[in-house]
Amino acid sequence: MLKLLKGLMNTRIVTEDINTRDKGCGRGLPIINQEVCQTGCHRCTQICPTGAMTNKLVDPRVCIFCHACRQVCPVSAIDETDIPIITHNPSEEQLGQDLRNKIRKICRRSLHIRYVDAGACNGCDFEINSTTNPVYDIQQYGVDFVASPRHADLLLVTGSVTRNLEIALQKTYQACPKPTLVVAVGACACGGGIFKEAYAAGGGVARHLPVDVYVPGCPPTPALIIKGILAAVAQRETAL
Repeated sequence: MLKLLKGLMNTRIVTEDINTRDKGCGRGLPIINQEVCQTGCHRCTQICPTGAMTNKLVDPRVCIFCHACRQVCPVSAIDETDIPIITHNPSEEQLGQDLRNKIRKICRRSLHIRYVDAGACNGCDFEINSTTNPVYDIQQYGVDFVASPRHADLLLVTGSVTRNLEIALQKTYQACPKPTLVVAVGACACGGGIFKEAYAAGGGVARHLPVDVYVPGCPPTPALIIKGILAAVAQRETAL
């Protein structure tokens, strides 16, 4: 046991500061430099496990952020967008303040969310759970996760919508008061992810429900999920 603890301490997995990570941590979306990219080389397209890479463009709804394309590019023409892992800093505080203001204005000071796992690997679910931890504390802005869809203003859906959960997802949506906002979280929910061709997968949330906002990533960070919720609330303001 002591050897195990010593090994964990040496790796600094628990104690490292996540702010020291650079954009090479694989959180960003692959971006192709058209000037550097060689015409006729299709290595990135061939190795992409989800078919997100087509015609030198990346579909963010399908990409799982594996960055296999970057590894096989012979001329290093593929970079990634800089999506930092946000901790408690002024930019996050501003994001939270924007969310609070929108909720006060549009949702009468509270936003109730029903979270639905429609067949995820639990990666996105852990990130959603992290939005309520002391670092992000989304509940301080008037957001609350509810057990019943009858109390929900917004559905937060993860997973590729497996066949045995199609009816459950549709009934959850039907039980929500209308109009109901729907946010698809993660690559699987956005476009089916790596499981989109599987016999038991439904290919993403949009095949079953009208989606208002997509939050791509595998998985997206808590900050990006909060931005997705903010974008959904802003859409309701536009509709009103």
